[in-house]
Amino acid sequence: MRPLNWRRHAPPPPRDRTTRHKTRIDIPEDKRRQLAELLNARLADLVDLQTQLKQAHWNVKGPSFIALHELFDSAANIVRAHVDTVAERAVILGGVALGTARVAASASTLSEYPLDAQDAAAH
Repeated sequence: MRPLNWRRHAPPPPRDRTTRHKTRIDIPEDKRRQLAELLNARLADLVDLQTQLKQAHWNVKGPSFIALHELFDSAANIVRAHVDTVAERAVILGGVALGTARVAASASTLSEYPLDAQDAAAH
């Protein structure tokens, strides 16, 4: 039996984020590669934003609890829809969507969310 802290690690993301799939899109490959890279950069930010919104949703407290709890959940759902769109567009361009939590954590340009935020003003 494996110890509880054992994890199967996923392979690292591709080092070169070139296009991987053939496509019928009439955009030169170098431009499609650049677009896929830009989309993956935004994908990392969106995945990070979605998890930060859920962090706020789970931990908000105080007199404005229900309003903020619902707001954060609604915003997270909206971001989730954009995550899907951005990831699919990267793939449509012939790229690979790099959208795991680990990739997002290492590639996000967002500031770290304050894990001790609880009251409305802290969020």
